[in-house]
Amino acid sequence: MVNLRLWGEGESVFEVDHDFMEFWIQIHGIPHDFMDKETGILIGEMLGVLAEVEDPKMDGVLRRPYLRIRVSIDITKALPTGFWLDREELPPLWVFFRYERLPNSYCFNCGILRHEKKTCKNSTAMAC
Repeated sequence: MVNLRLWGEGESVFEVDHDFMEFWIQIHGIPHDFMDKETGILIGEMLGVLAEVEDPKMDGVLRRPYLRIRVSIDITKALPTGFWLDREELPPLWVFFRYERLPNSYCFNCGILRHEKKTCKNSTAMAC
């Protein structure tokens, strides 16, 4: 896993915070009427430090069936897998995340980077 960070003048590599990493995240399951840049901003800020939100529409037409955001996330904790979206007069809806280019060191059992499922000693991950 490569986690590139800029460090300030005079800083040692040991002083640079490597606990955060940027990911492109696909957000699936969002209802059509919430498929906009503002929703991407809200979700991105919920996950970590928002870097970028792709506008899902081009000329007023959806380009793809999911939102796409780039967020800096604390990788010392389990990566969030999704959330329940409460809706009026409808049952809650599971909205889930797909991380693009997830490193091989990601554990699909507990959701933490830096080890794989076969060597995992943690309990199963929970949703955010």
